[in-house]
Amino acid sequence: MKLEGDSLIPLYQQVINDIRSGIDDGRYAVGQKIPSESELSEMYSVSRITIRRAIEELSTDGYLTKKQGKGTYVTTRKLQSKLTQAGALTSFSDVCSEAGVKSGARLLDCAHMPADATLAKDLNVSENADVLRIRRIRTADGVPAVFEVTYFSFDKFPFLETEKLDNQNLYDVIERGSGKHPQHVQDALIEMSQANAELSELLGVSPGEPLFREVGTIVDEANEPVFVCDLRIVARHFALRITR
Repeated sequence: MKLEGDSLIPLYQQVINDIRSGIDDGRYAVGQKIPSESELSEMYSVSRITIRRAIEELSTDGYLTKKQGKGTYVTTRKLQSKLTQAGALTSFSDVCSEAGVKSGARLLDCAHMPADATLAKDLNVSENADVLRIRRIRTADGVPAVFEVTYFSFDKFPFLETEKLDNQNLYDVIERGSGKHPQHVQDALIEMSQANAELSELLGVSPGEPLFREVGTIVDEANEPVFVCDLRIVARHFALRITR
């Protein structure tokens, strides 16, 4: 693309507009590596400083992601999740559906552990009770977006140990197996964190990448605990909106 040097639109913004158009029209597919800074500099006949600024802004806006030592890749569009004061619950699958992207899940492991004091209180079980910990990676259009850890009372949800949890909506699995319907999140905590080495590898992001951490207890219609969740969410993929 030949940029317009006499335009009122800055050169870096023209580069942003062209790359973003290329993503929107499919010229650059999700997961595809874009040309290097030097290649883009040559393509657009601008300095690498201009290209670097364009890439940084596109990364901040959720269009691109930098992978250390590998290059810059097209990522999924930013997703929007509603966070309501009433504690209404929206599943990751529903968030993706509303955004027009396909949700997915990859099971990492399913393991038994004794409930510590905090888990025992949150799950309404005795301390040292058998708890099932399930770890999954949630994806949007194939791009890792959430590291999901959930904790269940094994006595109440033993069927989960043998369920196939890849590409499954966990809420649907729970309802089929137990008749319980996850309804609200209680005592939710949302804070900022960063990707450590393990999360960097699992989520395909750079070490130190900003993440949302969401921790809470999911309850059913009777306000009985169903599970405790601990989510690490790639911040650039999500916008949290508080509604009244």
